[in-house]
Amino acid sequence: MLDAIVARLNDQVPDLDRRVEPIADLVEMMRANRLPEQATATVAPAGIKGGKPNDGTGVFTQVLGRGYSVLLIARSTDKTGRKALDRIDPLITDVAGALAGWAPQPGIGVFQVDRGRLLSITKGRLLYELVFSINTELRVTQ
Repeated sequence: MLDAIVARLNDQVPDLDRRVEPIADLVEMMRANRLPEQATATVAPAGIKGGKPNDGTGVFTQVLGRGYSVLLIARSTDKTGRKALDRIDPLITDVAGALAGWAPQPGIGVFQVDRGRLLSITKGRLLYELVFSINTELRVTQ
């Protein structure tokens, strides 16, 4: 799924300059201050939220909301981050427009926007996180 999201953003959001990269563990990379130097955005898993389970004869089903984080990265040279935020603001709309309502493959759901937030302005970079989710279905035959 990460590769499909990366390809979609690289294709649909020209202002990201085709510099979107997948990463496995966003929290660890931020903690270790090892964000990709040339990326303008990264995509990482952001968890799973289970819906109400359905238990029928011999079959267990449950909707799973799979979350994905898109971290927008902009150089920030002023103390307040105002210039970087001005650069990020239109990207928020463009990224949301590229993913919301889209599904990388046929299934039971399409991506929706869950939340967005400014994570930090540190070491010359502004980090803004958008989280999207898509519903999938867990199906277990008993």
